[in-house]
Amino acid sequence: MDLDAAAHDLRTHLGDFLTRDRPDGVFHVQPGGPGSVPTLADLEPPELHLDLLPETPTDDQQATLRRLGYRGSGHHWTHPGGWRLILPDHGSGWRAEQAALRDLLLHDPGAAHTYRAAYHEGGRAHADTALRPAALSHHARTVGLTPARHVARLLAPLDAPWMIAAGYALDLHLGHTARPHDDLDVILPRDAQAQLPDLLRGWRLDTPMDGIYQPYTAPLEAPHHQIHAHHPDLSGVLMLDILLTDLSEGTWHYRRDPRITLPLDHARKVSPDGLPYLTPEAVLLFKAGAAGRDPRGKDQQDYQRVQPTLTAQARTWLHGALTHTSPGHPWLTSLE
Repeated sequence: MDLDAAAHDLRTHLGDFLTRDRPDGVFHVQPGGPGSVPTLADLEPPELHLDLLPETPTDDQQATLRRLGYRGSGHHWTHPGGWRLILPDHGSGWRAEQAALRDLLLHDPGAAHTYRAAYHEGGRAHADTALRPAALSHHARTVGLTPARHVARLLAPLDAPWMIAAGYALDLHLGHTARPHDDLDVILPRDAQAQLPDLLRGWRLDTPMDGIYQPYTAPLEAPHHQIHAHHPDLSGVLMLDILLTDLSEGTWHYRRDPRITLPLDHARKVSPDGLPYLTPEAVLLFKAGAAGRDPRGKDQQDYQRVQPTLTAQARTWLHGALTHTSPGHPWLTSLE
């Protein structure tokens, strides 16, 4: 079987979202599962993990998969060529965790031996869970903050108070890598975006507009706020996600409700090794989800991990912000 050829067929027939000007298609595809590791190939078939847009495959996309020989429906498929196709939940963090586990199993024979024993003892889920701490430790050593440091070097000349956001910001707050990440999020003042093309020369810059990638051209006006940046030298994550934010008058403004603010000198923290990051209570406000939407799986886990480390002031601020934006939010009780 040739997983590379199978991945190429998926991009060809489902369409490649990265070619721009289309609202659907393949965003990313990677090999996975123990069957994709040569020393464990006898355990079960290898897998392709497919990030497909929209996240729930359409009837046309499922029909295309069947024409390619796949059998199944929804998020789980098999191919008579001998592999499985998995469409992971984008909000679960599963894809990144599986990539970290596979990297460990490929590079550590001892870990592969331990995985085999755990698999025979309790199956795939048991083995994945048993090796999760070792996979995270390996990921922290081999990837860790490398993407953040890489981008920080590029943005060092920027004449503006940029900062790391989302999952990597929580890692910087905690002082360790808590989980693998799909991408690296960076906050940039909207009025500093004109400096980006020179700082990221050679990068591919796209703007998601109405669900379709368009080439980035400055200035990007509100309500549009995202610039997705790709470069082969950015290893360990799929992309750099630049978030244009109002930082005017020395104040961080919450994009979803600009009435919620923090003084910039409080919102912007700096790690011991000089990496600027958004304060954790503001990160968690984003991770709480938009009004009427429950937090994603990985965001709920991030909250449970970080909430005990918040200061009393941070807890009070987050409680007030959530009371304003999402009355009845499930996190409110634990913040009292």
